[in-house]
Amino acid sequence: MGLLSAPGRTRRGGIALLAVLVVTSVSATASVARATVVPPVSSAGVGTKAALSSPECAPDGKLAYPYPQRLPCTRPLKQGEGNGGATSTGVTKDTIRIVLFLGTHEQQDAERTRPGSSAPVDLATNQPAYFEDSFPPWQEVLGHSFNSWGREFEFVTVTPTGTDEAAQRADALTVAEKKPFAVVVNVPATAGGGQVFAAELVAKKIVVFFGGITNEEADRQAPYRYLGGFDNNAAGVNTAIFAARQLQGETAKWSGDFTSKKRVFGTIYPESGIDWQFFEDTAKKEGLKVAENVVYSVPLDTSEQAAKNQEEAPTLVTKLKDEGVTTVLLFTSFQMNQALFKAADALEYHPEWVFSGMGAQDIEITARILNGLAPEQMKHTFGLGNLPLYVDTINDPQRAWFNWYWGGNQGIYSAATFGTLHQLNGAVSFAGPKLTPKTFQQGMFSMPLRGGAASKQLQSFMTGLGPTPGLPYNVYSQVGLDYAIMWWNPDITGKGKILFDEGKGRFMYVDGGKRYAVGVEGAEWKKGEPKLFDPSVAIAQFEELPASDKVPEFPCKGCPSTSS
Repeated sequence: MGLLSAPGRTRRGGIALLAVLVVTSVSATASVARATVVPPVSSAGVGTKAALSSPECAPDGKLAYPYPQRLPCTRPLKQGEGNGGATSTGVTKDTIRIVLFLGTHEQQDAERTRPGSSAPVDLATNQPAYFEDSFPPWQEVLGHSFNSWGREFEFVTVTPTGTDEAAQRADALTVAEKKPFAVVVNVPATAGGGQVFAAELVAKKIVVFFGGITNEEADRQAPYRYLGGFDNNAAGVNTAIFAARQLQGETAKWSGDFTSKKRVFGTIYPESGIDWQFFEDTAKKEGLKVAENVVYSVPLDTSEQAAKNQEEAPTLVTKLKDEGVTTVLLFTSFQMNQALFKAADALEYHPEWVFSGMGAQDIEITARILNGLAPEQMKHTFGLGNLPLYVDTINDPQRAWFNWYWGGNQGIYSAATFGTLHQLNGAVSFAGPKLTPKTFQQGMFSMPLRGGAASKQLQSFMTGLGPTPGLPYNVYSQVGLDYAIMWWNPDITGKGKILFDEGKGRFMYVDGGKRYAVGVEGAEWKKGEPKLFDPSVAIAQFEELPASDKVPEFPCKGCPSTSS
């Protein structure tokens, strides 16, 4: 459903947020930044002569599909070779069963009205469709190129019965009775799912794609838990480095109240959903001094979140103001930012607000809402952005891949459906013929770091799981590992990122939109204050796709788009 969710204990699944991964993520096949940390499963044959000579393999050793983050080829099954048959629950010699835990049609219809949300589209009629109908056509696209070792994905849909603990346990039992290999969760925030639901499935040794916990918590549920969405810990690490190297020691010149005062830092972060010690450890290592850290609540019942934000925001902002904080590092949801900015207005407090890149903070649709609510606060907003910029001469590269296979006038298309399916197909391919949760995890972790900062690209996310990104923990989230530096310009009009919505106010990016990431050669955070709030040295969009990001063309052999 929507792109936007709170960074804490959301009951909402991860797929919708993963739309961000793919909607404008286009790039070339540049090399990755470092060698893979986890080796591929040997039986997958990555890098072997058999893999490189497979029909789906391009001359560069990667799969021949028109998308930025192309993965290396795996070997085909030899003639007469079996795949091991029923290697795990939900796996037979012919199928891999995936349960889609989705909202009812009524719930999906209601969810479409949320800011940032979008429905699947039937391209034959251009009418809205439902998420369960978008999985088979997307899987046909991916299955055309990826190696599933003679098996096909089988999708079974289950809908939630409620949000309370009893309902979560009952729903988990219903799902488990379907005997899936994996469960993909994408339900509206108030409809069902939740951490009890996910934990019950993990206890039954079923792979679950569902957000709302940290990487450390996911590590304890390995190899059965993946989060999707944004990596909040990486936002903590990279923001600490950015603030230490590029902001600390200078005056708070972009604030409203402290333009001649040396910066005094404060932070606001949620009580759950981020492993805060990684920010603190990085700040200590980098010499970043923080005068005040304030924490906001994340209720288990997400229907209480807005009221809780409004209740806490005045107290949190008062603490920051009383400590003389000039520069606030925001590890916050859109909902919390609304409450904070209103509270700051009431207190006549106008610090520098520094977005951390956590949870799609740099999407224009919500920034414009904040600007309408608190324009005097948004004047002083800048920081890290994770989303690729809008490109004027291109629409949706993910849609282009879908159309490459289907032809543009058939199939149920959904950007949100793609993210987890892409990961599923990659991990299954890299797991080799004997598919189990353990080989699945090794496959997931052994996929090379690619895209964005790792590939010196400007219009794709850097992606990598496990230890591969080089962060001080195993990564279980899909995006949010690399960032560009941006600031809010309320005075220009144009299309926003991701949704291509026309409106007034856009984020401007310095350094030509270059993406930075800790530990990535050629993309490390530099020292020296960025030149912000100067339109003459910033961009809001690319007029055309940068040369470094262009995708090679491949024929789609045997596809509906090419059949006569």
